[in-house]
Amino acid sequence: MKKFKTLSAILTSLLFFALITSCGKKEDAKTEEGKAEGSAAVATLSPELEKGKEAFEMNCASCHGEKGAGDGPGGANLNPKPRDYRLPAEQWKNGPTAEGITKTLNEGIPGSGMVPYKHLGDETIQSLAKYVMHLHEGK
Repeated sequence: MKKFKTLSAILTSLLFFALITSCGKKEDAKTEEGKAEGSAAVATLSPELEKGKEAFEMNCASCHGEKGAGDGPGGANLNPKPRDYRLPAEQWKNGPTAEGITKTLNEGIPGSGMVPYKHLGDETIQSLAKYVMHLHEGK
């Protein structure tokens, strides 16, 4: 019986070790792949889109999600739900144009969780509007 317990403990340890090391390798591969994809995406953005992306991540992603799908954790309990930027133009309150997005950012949307972001300033709002258009176009 003592030999069985010892053998069982050794096999359990080996199984645990194999599981841990194999998981680590998969994670490393995913991490490296993610870094490569992320750096490629960053490299293709113009400076203005990069500025818009930074403003989006700081002010919008919590409700609209990282990719603008309206699935951010901050928007989970909002009614209506945050805009999914992938939706067709006719489903946007002010349209997915620079003018429409700028209007929404400056004025917000009354009766929703979308508050005005006029305090960001015109330059940042223009960059942010272009980045939202970039998300809408699926680039």
